[in-house]
Amino acid sequence: MRTHIFLRILLTLHITGIVIMAGTSFIDYFTFKLFWKFADHGDNRSLGLLPLMSRYGEFVRLGGVIIIVTGLLMLLLVKGVWWEQPWFKIKMALVAMVVLNGVLFGNKLGTKFREVVAYNSTDLIQQTADLRIQLNRFYILQLTLFFVIVLVSVFKFSRSEG
Repeated sequence: MRTHIFLRILLTLHITGIVIMAGTSFIDYFTFKLFWKFADHGDNRSLGLLPLMSRYGEFVRLGGVIIIVTGLLMLLLVKGVWWEQPWFKIKMALVAMVVLNGVLFGNKLGTKFREVVAYNSTDLIQQTADLRIQLNRFYILQLTLFFVIVLVSVFKFSRSEG
């Protein structure tokens, strides 16, 4: 009985980590879009969003740590049974894609974006056109992956459920 309660507590924390990561990614995307709405109209309020945007990564990493720790503890509690489940393998592949997308593309694009904007040249819009498109794609892919991870987690399936 205690194992069942502990598993539920870990699951709640695990979901909290997902909400932190996905929610922060959503807010980051929303702030990114707001930045460009302001910048496109020459509104200097866009620059005020940069310090806020630079802090979002801390929350994403915090959510990631929560997810990894609670996920490993839950896996230990169920004695690795989930490794045999197709939904778990798919979820792990999707989680790996989220991490790789964030590390290989998101961090680099975000850093480059902040550096270019910090120089605040008069042709900012033209200088960042390609970067803007790449970051937009990054955010859409991240949010889609988070959605599919939650979807797979909710609609767990097994080979016998064809």
